[in-house]
Amino acid sequence: MANKYGFSTEQASRFPQIVHVETTNVCNLKCIHCPQADPYALVPGYQPQNMTLETWTLVVDEVASYGHTLRITPDGEPLMVADWVAQVNYALKRGVKILTFNTNGLLLEKDKLEVLLQQTGTQIAIEVSLDALWSTTYKRIRVGSSYSRVLKNIFALKEEIVRRKLTNVKLMVSCVIQPELEDGEFDAFVKFWEPLVDKVITRRYVDTKGLTPRKPEVQKQYDHRWPCSVLFTRLVVTYDGKIRFCPDDWEKKTTVGDIHQEHLRGIWRGPVLEDIREKHLQGDFSHSHPTCGHCTDWSVIEWGNDYTKALNDLFGKK
Repeated sequence: MANKYGFSTEQASRFPQIVHVETTNVCNLKCIHCPQADPYALVPGYQPQNMTLETWTLVVDEVASYGHTLRITPDGEPLMVADWVAQVNYALKRGVKILTFNTNGLLLEKDKLEVLLQQTGTQIAIEVSLDALWSTTYKRIRVGSSYSRVLKNIFALKEEIVRRKLTNVKLMVSCVIQPELEDGEFDAFVKFWEPLVDKVITRRYVDTKGLTPRKPEVQKQYDHRWPCSVLFTRLVVTYDGKIRFCPDDWEKKTTVGDIHQEHLRGIWRGPVLEDIREKHLQGDFSHSHPTCGHCTDWSVIEWGNDYTKALNDLFGKK
């Protein structure tokens, strides 16, 4: 039976639709809307870390067994990991249904790209975060990047997808709506990229639970709060194998387990998450979990219009 938000709780009860994997918390950019702008100052206890292949295989094996989506995100740049090629090869070998990841695009080339273009039954969705159309804005927002190199990599990837007639590899670009964009730039971004890629992802700015500055001119306010749909669709495995329920929890306060000790499915259907979900559905957010009480990130994730829908649109699911 679907709840009033249009989501089937029975569908959620078996396994998360998307398992996020944080293969690294290291990034090569200092984007102004991200805690990576200064992680040592913004993220308490930050130390650079990468996921081991042993932990990676534990995650991949379980996700593949349920035929769901593996998404590499959130806290670092996945292509910086030395094991990137081995990680992708293992996921494809195990037959993960959908493999998707976010990247800034700087390293999307050579062997790091080639591994994604092999013949496979896995559906692959590549999201390149751009956040600007004009080069001057891009330089201001995505500090440390090279716009020309990223654009070259995007168009080279698109050319290879077409040349090899790959129907399983989809290309997306994304933009965060924030005041640093020039007047009209956001609309121009969408208009420019829509004919060139498989999907344009747009996001409203969030202050990452207070780790980044508030920007009230673009942060939409609501008179009422709805339950967070992430609780019903996703889990996160961090670089050290810890399992948490919130993808935007950089301080790791929503940890509810460890994949080295228990299965994702057990956590997903366990009493801790069931209690948090029930309190959200009752509107009791402050008592559901301490992190949920002061969170505002729920406002940018609408029921029925999140990343699961984006993937369904990409791969033709209804």
